[in-house]
Parts: sequence; C-alpha cells; structure tokens
Amino acid sequence: MNIWAWIGLLGILMFSLLPLLKKENRTKEEIRKTITTGLMVLGIIVAVLIFNVNYLLALIAGFIAMIVFDKKTYTKKRIIIYGSFILVVGIASYFFFRDNPDYVLNHLKDHPQTTSLYVAENGEKLITYHSDKVRPLASTVKMLIAVEYAMQINAGKITKDSPVSLDNLKRYYIKNTDGNAHEDWLKTMSSEGKIKNNEVTLHDVAKGMITYSSNANTDFLIDVLGITNINERAKSLKLTQQEEVYPIVSALLIPEHIENETSEKQLIKKLREMPIATYRSIAEDLSEQMKVGTIKAEDISFDMSMDLQKVWSDRLIGASANDYGKLLAIISNDELPEGAAATVRDLLEWPMQYNEQNHERFVHLGAKGGSTAFVLNDAIYAEDHNGNKIEMVILTDDLNLWQGLLIRKNMNSFESKLLGSKDYRLQVQKKLSES
Repeated sequence: MNIWAWIGLLGILMFSLLPLLKKENRTKEEIRKTITTGLMVLGIIVAVLIFNVNYLLALIAGFIAMIVFDKKTYTKKRIIIYGSFILVVGIASYFFFRDNPDYVLNHLKDHPQTTSLYVAENGEKLITYHSDKVRPLASTVKMLIAVEYAMQINAGKITKDSPVSLDNLKRYYIKNTDGNAHEDWLKTMSSEGKIKNNEVTLHDVAKGMITYSSNANTDFLIDVLGITNINERAKSLKLTQQEEVYPIVSALLIPEHIENETSEKQLIKKLREMPIATYRSIAEDLSEQMKVGTIKAEDISFDMSMDLQKVWSDRLIGASANDYGKLLAIISNDELPEGAAATVRDLLEWPMQYNEQNHERFVHLGAKGGSTAFVLNDAIYAEDHNGNKIEMVILTDDLNLWQGLLIRKNMNSFESKLLGSKDYRLQVQKKLSES
C-alpha cells in the first residue's frame, strides 16, 4: 500500500467519525456504523498487508460488506440501487482484473510516439517497432550496471564477498522514493540471516539492485564501479544510443538544490532547459554529498509534486530498445568472459529462482524492468529447452494513471504470450507494421 492508499483509508475512517462530534448524533446506530466502518478499514489493511490481496479489490469488497451489513439496505428501493451498483462494479472489475495481453499491444499501436518494442528470435530481429528511439530507461539501466559489476569481478578489481556496511547504503536511501524496494530487500536479508555485524556482501547489494530494484544499492554501486567505467563499458559493447549514467537518487534533490524561483512553473522551466551535462554534474555532486554525509538522506522528507516528478522521470538515463536488445543478446549468447557471464546470469535470472514453474518452460530466463509514475519498461531474454532464444524489450513513456494501471496489470500476460507463441509474435509483428 502506498501513501495515497493510507490517506484514503484514513479519510474514510475520519469521515465516519465526524457525526459523533455532535452529542445528539451519538446514537447506538451511529456508533454501530462507525464501528462497522472501522472494522472494514481494518479488514482491508489485513487483507492487503497479510494476505497480499489487491488493494482495489479489497476496497471494493469492503464497501460491499458495509452494504450487506447495513440494516437499511434491505428495502426494495435500496436493493435495486445497490444491486445495480454491485453489477456495474462487478462488470468493471471483470474487465479490469482479467488478463488482456492485447491491451498492451493496442497501447503500443495507438501511441507510437512514446512506445518501443524490440523482439529478436534466434538471432534474427522479428519486431523493431520504434526501437531506435531513445526513451527513459528508469531501472532498466541497472542491467548495464550489473554487466560492469560482473566484468570488474571477473577482472579481480572487486570481490563478491567484500563486506558493505548497511550504514553506507543508508546514506543513499531516501524514504518513500522507491516503492519500499530497499526496505523489502533489507527484510529479506534479515530473514535469510545474511546481515552480519550490520554488513552484507557486495554481491547481495548487487542482487538487491536487480531483484528488488533498490535505488540506494544502485547509487552505491555506481560509486564503487565508477561512472566513467560504466559509460566506457556501454561504448565497448557498442550501445550507440546509451546516454551517460549518473546517480538516480540524488537527481531527486536537484529541484530543491536550485530552487530559487518564484513559482514551481518557473522551476520546472529551468530544469527542462538545463543542459543535460549540467543536470548530470549536479546529480553527481549531490550524490557525493550524500556519501560523505553533508546531505543526510534520513533527514529528507520527500514531497515532490507530480509535475516535478515528471521532469525527473523525463531526464532519467535513456537508451533505445535496440541497444538493450543487443545487451540482452550479449548476455544470452555468453559473449562476455566466462566468469562475468556467470555472474550476470546469477543476478538477472532471478525469475528462475523465484518461480519454479519457469523451469518447465525455460533453461534461462533473465529480466530487468523499470518504472516511474509515467514509465513502464521491461527487458527479457529467454532460452527454452530446445535451445530457442528470444530477446524482448518494451519501453513505454508518458503514461497517465489509468494507462499505467492497465499496462502493469496486463504486461505479464503480454510478455508470456509473446515468449510462448510464435503465432502471437507474428500477429504482433503484423499489427505494429500496419501502424
């Protein structure tokens, strides 16, 4: 549950308590209604946090429960009204919650200016839909950082078992900026007994960057590996449209760092007009201040507006789907040195470790996604038991709230169908070629 979900539930609870502020309203019926609402809110929280029920589904179920347990419901008029409401909600829920891989396909077709799809099969490009356009990668760029990490391990420049203090990682962590990715990783490290003397291994930090997508771990590794080394690696791999890497977390602090404008509109204009080289330089400087403690991440209260978050999202490190299709093929075809190839696979093939059913379909399955409030990307390579290989990259940008919800809901089924069906790949190829 994100902060807006908590605010919504708190609002429901507060609204139910308002009538009780007046003494004359404190009847048994009003008190009973307030208790029922409180139990509904508690039930939603338990369902979401303990039983992993979808928040929207739990909210709908809660309101239906309130209707069912309200004595006033059972009149002819209210039964008709509530019955119609439940029917409409049920139909809407069916269309929202059902798997619909074609929703993603249709979004790609309808939004050529903000989407890309790259699919290669056994070394041959099958779909290259706007795949030469540079778009924000979000966390998908962590795949490149993982490759540089693996290469430096292979060269003996760093070692997997090097201890890393959690306090050093904490310097890069700004609460409420990564969907609890960093905290979830820490919980896993603790439950698996991998935290010793407040330290974890460097390899566990790298796994946290990929599997959990911790931005704090990412910026820590960018510092350890060196920005110059990462950017040179991209060139050596011939990723010709890869933009230069810079710290992700510290870039969130840039608006506050330069904020001397009279309005947010002017601040946004200044950020958008700022040369990207200057923007990167500021991000690097702020990251260094976080590292040495001049800026204390734990003291930062993140409250950036959505308009400013859009600027941050738009200026994230970019590349083309072609580039990441090429990077996927390099990994899938073991074109890296043997030791580095094994390390990268260990990091990226977390879907094989977390879902046993994937072993029935694949020998190898590696992935790294990336998202913001406006971006949803994924890069996947797969090899089946017959040796057939597929590389697939999906980049989407400028998503509104509804588009983001539906693409997130249907992305997995779209990818699974693309990976599993040659006929569907050809159908997608044909439909996108007509647009």
